Amino acid sequence: MIVLMYSNYVPSADHVRRLEDIAGPDNVAVARSESEALACAGSTEIVFGHRFLRQLLPQAPRLRWVQTTAAGFDQLPWRELRDRGVVLSRNPLNARSIAHHAISLAWALLRRLPPAMHDQARGIWSPPPAMLPLPRTALVLGLGAVGTQVAKLLRGLGLRVRGGDRSPTDAMLQACDELLDADHWRGALADTDILVLAVPLDDDTRHCIGARELGLLPRHALVINIARAGVVDLAALVDALRSGAIGGAGLDVLDPVPAADDPVWTTPNLLITPKVAAFHPDMQADFEAFAEAQAKRFLSGAQLEAVVAGFPGQAQ
Repeated sequence: MIVLMYSNYVPSADHVRRLEDIAGPDNVAVARSESEALACAGSTEIVFGHRFLRQLLPQAPRLRWVQTTAAGFDQLPWRELRDRGVVLSRNPLNARSIAHHAISLAWALLRRLPPAMHDQARGIWSPPPAMLPLPRTALVLGLGAVGTQVAKLLRGLGLRVRGGDRSPTDAMLQACDELLDADHWRGALADTDILVLAVPLDDDTRHCIGARELGLLPRHALVINIARAGVVDLAALVDALRSGAIGGAGLDVLDPVPAADDPVWTTPNLLITPKVAAFHPDMQADFEAFAEAQAKRFLSGAQLEAVVAGFPGQAQ
């Protein structure tokens, strides 16, 4: 049985019908609550989404494959899935949208758009603000689907792009001008104008950008985080912005979201968006079509797309 438990939307009726055409009319269930997920756990072989995955997993002995709606998988019980031999595939569809969002955050800060919008709302025609230097170099940490898209966009804008990744590959090298491993990317911070974070969150990357790393950046540098919130030490970032140690920061993620009176909201040169980098009007339709194609592949024994490295089903 295929169980649909999407976090951000209800599966469309057409999506359910098309999956029934693929898997059979009695082999598709929609779990809108934990109780509905658990009710069909015993017969669940495939999960699309991950909303109730932790609750379902102990009671789903027949589970063979999880297709998450997320680009990353650090928030999932991935170790248990791997140990049980369950295939895990991620969502590769939103890399372009997320990459465009990263560029938008950077250029909004570079061109001082937030103060201009603030003045516009008050009906003020201000003199030209002090602009940051036009960027010439960038460092993209994490060259998965998202980081690779960011690197390509930045190169298209004329920047020299270094990429940092723990497992460098030839494909990654093609996306940037220089490829650095986990032991050497900090040495590139001193002449980095834009630092973009696209790494997964784990024990190695948690707070990988802290006071030390921020202190190595030029005073005009921008930090853009489209990864998990935990890769940045938020307190150190706020201190760096308030002291003028860096030029600005753009965050699409905060975890936890601070209270309304928290100083983070009034930090100068900090632009925050509410975890919307992946969102666009066709997001649901695109994923549903992808999931249906994946179901056809899985049930026919064909190679799945976007299988997480180290899991069964990954192409060799």
